[in-house]
Amino acid sequence: MVSLLVNYGPAFSEVVKKTKEVLNFDEEIRLKELLNYYFEKYGDRFKSLIWKNEEKGQYHDQLSIIINGKSYRDENFLNTVLKDGDDIYFLFLYFGG
Repeated sequence: MVSLLVNYGPAFSEVVKKTKEVLNFDEEIRLKELLNYYFEKYGDRFKSLIWKNEEKGQYHDQLSIIINGKSYRDENFLNTVLKDGDDIYFLFLYFGG
């Protein structure tokens, strides 16, 4: 079993209606499978926080997904294997004043 501690920053927390939770999966999953879990559960509201243009593979400019303290945005981003005990943070960065 893979147990993930998932934290949600503003924008994500508004969609999922919580700031953190533990998710359990029967087997190892990749980040793309975790995102598909959210897309199925929360639909377009969650998806719009991830993708700027999904067809072109462009992530939203303000998206930050942090796994165990490391931010991921490279071309292999979605293939990141999630392991038991991983600490994941979904963050949508806001700028301005």
